[in-house]
Amino acid sequence: MDPSSIFLVILALFSVLLLVGVPIFAALGVSSILGMVLHGGLDSLNVIPSILHRGLSSYSLICIPLFILMGETMARTSIGGRLYNLFYLWLNRLPGGLAIASVGSAAVFGAMSGVSVAGAATIGRVAIPEMLKRHYDAGLSGGSVAAAGSLALLIPPSIGFVLYGEMADQSIGKLFTAAMLPGLLLTMLMMGYLYILTRIKPNMAPRDGGAASWRIRLRALAEVWAPVLLILLVLGTIYLGVATPTEASGIGALGAFLVALAYRELTLPVAIDIFRSSIVTTGMILLILTSALLFGYIMTRLMIPQMLIAWIADISQPAWVILLLVLAFLLVVGMFLDIVSIILIATPILLPVITGLGFSPIWFGVVMIIACEMAVITPPVGLNLYVIKGIAPEISLNDIIKGALPFVLVEGLAILILSLFPQIALWLPGMM
Repeated sequence: MDPSSIFLVILALFSVLLLVGVPIFAALGVSSILGMVLHGGLDSLNVIPSILHRGLSSYSLICIPLFILMGETMARTSIGGRLYNLFYLWLNRLPGGLAIASVGSAAVFGAMSGVSVAGAATIGRVAIPEMLKRHYDAGLSGGSVAAAGSLALLIPPSIGFVLYGEMADQSIGKLFTAAMLPGLLLTMLMMGYLYILTRIKPNMAPRDGGAASWRIRLRALAEVWAPVLLILLVLGTIYLGVATPTEASGIGALGAFLVALAYRELTLPVAIDIFRSSIVTTGMILLILTSALLFGYIMTRLMIPQMLIAWIADISQPAWVILLLVLAFLLVVGMFLDIVSIILIATPILLPVITGLGFSPIWFGVVMIIACEMAVITPPVGLNLYVIKGIAPEISLNDIIKGALPFVLVEGLAILILSLFPQIALWLPGMM
């Protein structure tokens, strides 16, 4: 069979297996192995051990379980409530202050978890009841938290950047650093959208009571000094070159346990639950990574990226048109696959196209993660939407979707700004 036909067989089998309910890692692995057999016969399977050993023995992969452990520890402490209380006390006088506080607290929490559903669930349990109690619009309440939770994908340390760095052979430290300013930009854009919306439609977010005293505000600020210091320590050591991302992940995991001990919330049952959840999440990611390594190998053998580049050269479209098509592809695929799968499957196919057009792979990593953020708040498989529905059953899923979808446009605006001014993402890595 010719390479194009084998590629179509792989995609067809992968799609059928997903539709019948086969787990993603199994569907991708079986499809990739069939492609290898069709291309090189049964003897081609002899290379599988070397492919997996080369891909999974990477030193930088150690930071995946450690960053997950850091996030799981923080998610099981009261830090989410303390963060929300801090932003609430400082922002409650603004139009839509509670929703804006949700975005701010989710952004800070995202710097500790790296997993969007953890941020949405942790902040949502505190923020949504407060907003509903104060008669906020149900869609605004659920949608703002669902979108804010997605910031954990972009704000470092993010598991998404670790996986992208491995697949794209890029520095994880530079990817973390590149995401700092875009993460701040997207947080401010979300806050700005909520401010403008509630200013135009004040009935969606009734004003809260009087402002808290400075004494209460400062006391709330003092209650979160430990985790904020931990974030600065982890990211600061990476940026200054004191520690690699892998070493910084160890600092973060240990620091998270120390913070939990300081808050007197780390009991033995809680610790067991943290380790169990971290192991399950890590195992899921590594299983998908294993299948993605086989997929990337067969794509390379079939020369699919080179064929895509040649096709793009033939259609003679401007680079921005191709980029727009790539982002549209990521958004559509994200409606049906989880973020880990999107990054691991799409990177080996799309990255050669993007670099062939002259775009920086570091910059594209940031843009790709923002596109993945869109995916977690778009139906039918927007994970954050269902997380919010689970913790706030009184809000209908339709209302949550209506409240979250405008944030897709906000994230699209962030990509447009980064496309016009790529140095927002590239300036800090260049200073490292």
